[in-house]
Amino acid sequence: MINVDAVILAAGRSSRMGSVNKVQAVLAGKSLLNHVIDRLTPQVDQLVINGDAGVCGDSGYALVEDALDGFQGPLMGLYSAISREDNLGQGTYLMMVPCDGPFIPSNLVAELHQQIVEQDADVACIRYQGFAQPTFSLWHKRVAPAVKEAMLVKKYGGFKPLLADLNTVYLDWPEQVISPFFNINTVDDLAEAEGLLCR
Repeated sequence: MINVDAVILAAGRSSRMGSVNKVQAVLAGKSLLNHVIDRLTPQVDQLVINGDAGVCGDSGYALVEDALDGFQGPLMGLYSAISREDNLGQGTYLMMVPCDGPFIPSNLVAELHQQIVEQDADVACIRYQGFAQPTFSLWHKRVAPAVKEAMLVKKYGGFKPLLADLNTVYLDWPEQVISPFFNINTVDDLAEAEGLLCR
């Protein structure tokens, strides 16, 4: 392994998915969460899930609930995970991915790890078709104090200001027929993903 732990962000409200939380949404006979678990697990040393026990169920992996009450976005998921060393193992780095990205590449962690080590960066973030994808990113755990400050003091609403504060490198991922960073946020997205799998 390459000294990397991981967190799957699964604490979102899924307000655009209707009556089904996207963590539990089924794609090709398997939940979105399990798709991500299956793709990510072989790439990391230890995996935790940021989410609610009532929604995530018994995945077999440690669950890290949001450190503060009230939904405050994915930055809260990163903060909750990176500040809980007891749940994260001994890895120097923390890979973060969303629970609604079922097409994660099998070499995602290795490619980001190479970038962050070569440049001794704080964060290595995917960029696809010219757009940064902050929820697909690798973080050096030394940035935990900066993440805490961004969450509790600066009260950033998203990742972009934090990435600007830190030494962040971007990895431009080659375009593919099916975007490896396709996010499923709606019922229509789920149907599109089903269609892509049937190609």
